Formats: sequence, C-alpha cells, structure tokens
Amino acid sequence: MKKIISLALCLLSFNSFALGGYESFTDKDKRLLKSIVKQLGITDSDNSLKKKIYDTTNYAFEGKWSAYWTGLTELSLSKYQDGKEKGVIEIAVNNVEQGTIFLTYIYKPEAKQIIVFQKQIRHTSKKFLLETYEERKSDKETYEVQHEGDTYGMLQKKGKVNYEFFHIKGNTGSLAVSYTHLTLPTKRIV
Repeated sequence: MKKIISLALCLLSFNSFALGGYESFTDKDKRLLKSIVKQLGITDSDNSLKKKIYDTTNYAFEGKWSAYWTGLTELSLSKYQDGKEKGVIEIAVNNVEQGTIFLTYIYKPEAKQIIVFQKQIRHTSKKFLLETYEERKSDKETYEVQHEGDTYGMLQKKGKVNYEFFHIKGNTGSLAVSYTHLTLPTKRIV
C-alpha cells in the first residue's frame, strides 16, 4: 500500500511539473512571485495570478539569475510610507543568458489589471548590432523607424508599445528593448 501511495505522489508531482503549474516552480521563483503579489496588495490563494505573472515574464527567470526589488517604501523620505503603499514593484534581474532586465509591475484595483513594463539591456559588438538593426529596419511590416543618427537609432513594433533603442560607441553596441504588457486577471482580485 505504501508503494502505491508513493507512486501516486510521484505521478502527481511529475504531472504538476509537466503541466508547468505553480507547484513546478523553483522555491526561488515562488518567493519572488509571493513578494510581487504581496507588494501589489493582491490576494492570490490559488496561485493562478502568480502563474500568470510568471508566464508574462518567465524569460527573465530562466537559467541562472539574481534579482533585487524595490517598492514604494524604499526611500527613507518617501511620502508613501503610510501603510497603504501597495500597487508598484520594480525588479532588477541580472540574467546570465538574457542580460539585465527591469520589470515594473503596477496594479490598480479599480481596473483589476496589472501593467508590466519590461526593459532589457544587451551589449554586443558593433558589427552584430548594426546587422541586427539593418535587418529589423528592413522589415517594414513589423517595425517603424522612429529616429536614427550616426551612432543611434530607435525602432517601434507597429501597433505596439514596444521600442528598441540601438546605440554604438567605439567597437561595441548596446540594445535596450522596452515594452509594455497588460495582464488582465481572469477573476476578481482584492
């Protein structure tokens, strides 16, 4: 009987992992997600919103990463420190594969919506950055050139709040990608 129960628990554990549910997340991911919903002032007892938040920004937490978050109470002179300082959290992530990522979550209870501002910074060679810029610039169905100069340029994905900033200095270049995503909860959140 003990073997059957152990086997059943293993199967449930593997199924949960295979389905990609909240229970399959690492302890590190879970701690971060709990901090996000707590700072936003949201109750999420079934973890469905935590999973939705993770799914929106999971690229930042793949592989080896470390993070630091700030909320409205971080500044000692902040006038938000009245016990009601909820609704905003920014996470700075250093990711071995993805570069530096800044995630800002804003929650407005009246709208029952979370807005996620995402910024990613990557550094590369001048040659590779110029090739990438020219390739994307020529894809006129997807991108619009907002401005460009001798050492910089900015592209926008058509119809989206998604911008790519290209900058060259010497033999190196940097790309900063900025975009906004709405997370619309499927149920009432408090």
